Amino acid sequence: MKKYFVVVLSIMVFISCNSSDESKNSDTVKDNEVIISKYINERPQIIREFEEKDGVRIYVYEKEYYEDGNLLKEGAMKDNKRHGIWKSYYRDGTKWSEGEFINGKMEGSTTTYYSNGQIRYTGSFENGLKSGEWRFYDENGELLEIQFFQPEPIE
Repeated sequence: MKKYFVVVLSIMVFISCNSSDESKNSDTVKDNEVIISKYINERPQIIREFEEKDGVRIYVYEKEYYEDGNLLKEGAMKDNKRHGIWKSYYRDGTKWSEGEFINGKMEGSTTTYYSNGQIRYTGSFENGLKSGEWRFYDENGELLEIQFFQPEPIE
């Protein structure tokens, strides 16, 4: 009788743990989203949002997740390349960085943060290369250094 009770209890625990974990692993996505890849634990790694135009799916947004399901990065897409503002996050959801892309290249301003929320550095890109004034800070927000970058001319 004890063995029967232990087996039944074990099955109940397994089922209850499995069903609560199922909601975390849910592949439920919006009608206009597609899971591009998954981790070995079956959680989505990359999800792309699309718009349909003339019967063709056009990807307009992408989200990438950590293996535990927390958001790693997200941003707009154009012609399957990063285009617009992209944001990255630490595992706890704190913003790690934010930058602009045009046709897959960094272009415009970028800011990277420490895990405590303080700015690590700010600067800008021109045609994928560091350009102009860049400011670097310590974890308390104190300015450490200013550097200037001149992008190489494109031939």
